[in-house]
Amino acid sequence: MRSCILPVCLIMIAVILCAGCADFGVSPASTVEPSPPQSYQATPITPVSGDVTGTETTTPQPGGLTIDASPERYIPFMSSTVGIRLTPHFETSADVVYNWTTDYGYFVSWNETDGKVTLHDQSIETEEPSIYWSYPPDDMGIEKPPVTIRLVVQTARLIHGGGGGRGTIAWEDIHIAWEDTDTAVTEK
Repeated sequence: MRSCILPVCLIMIAVILCAGCADFGVSPASTVEPSPPQSYQATPITPVSGDVTGTETTTPQPGGLTIDASPERYIPFMSSTVGIRLTPHFETSADVVYNWTTDYGYFVSWNETDGKVTLHDQSIETEEPSIYWSYPPDDMGIEKPPVTIRLVVQTARLIHGGGGGRGTIAWEDIHIAWEDTDTAVTEK
């Protein structure tokens, strides 16, 4: 009788440990605490001349644009999130548009209130600051390239100056590396 208890206990422990990793659905409720967000410092840029005239592009002051990334480590089968949440922090009085691009993976919008998930391509332009980054679960088990995600913050619309273009206010890159082939890790 005693020899049966140990295997049963080990199986129960394995089931309990794997329970949060086996859910393929998206659940807005989670008992897993996310990792604290990481901040990345912006790199100031200078205005680029082109067909937009009469605009003034500002360069952020030190500490102007940062991007928090949470969780720090991510795989697609995590039941607590749909990806790495990217949240920019930027102080401006202008209406802005957030242009996100990535060289691998895709972006995801997730309404945590109603659980609605929308998959996007490798670029998205949005007025909502936060977005999630993920990669296809079909790519698990294969080697993946290092990832660069770029955020360009632009004025929503030019009021004067013609051309109807946008002025770049700031931009920032963050990078994702890989641990054990499938775990995406945001680099500090």
